[in-house]
Amino acid sequence: MSIDLGMASEGEFGTGRLLPRLAASSVRGSVVRLGQAYWETKCRHGRLPSRADIDPREIPQLLPHVILLDVQPEPLDFRFRLIGGGGVVAHLSQDWTGAWMSQVPEMRPPNRILGQCRGVVSTASPSRSRSNYRGPHSNIAAEEDVILPLASDGRTVDMLLGFVEYLGRR
Repeated sequence: MSIDLGMASEGEFGTGRLLPRLAASSVRGSVVRLGQAYWETKCRHGRLPSRADIDPREIPQLLPHVILLDVQPEPLDFRFRLIGGGGVVAHLSQDWTGAWMSQVPEMRPPNRILGQCRGVVSTASPSRSRSNYRGPHSNIAAEEDVILPLASDGRTVDMLLGFVEYLGRR
């Protein structure tokens, strides 16, 4: 059974793990908002959701925009387990599925995404950002993303769930 997130609004799901909201006028796409809202529905009793709590059948419209990362604690690194084929991979220079961030030249420090992932692991809190797009498509101006912590034990971040939307030029 699929959950219809089309009507979800910011602030609709309270978890105690809130992050600074972008001003409504500055949010151009819906993927980040809907992805975060879905994650918040999986946070229960002050515990982070686990990978097992995330059911792709509940969010079919978000699957092209999803990134799933394994967290290696020592040394801290992230492996691209899943990258949404129609939405994310199509906007990258190549498909990084299976690669560790430390192996991808564009992801090495001082990369913003790497720093964002490290922050999510250290704080066990979501992180949302927007940046200028640097990729193979000249009609894309920016990308918005949210990176969300997942924890098998409800506390220790062992995976990251991300939702990415590419925004065209106005």
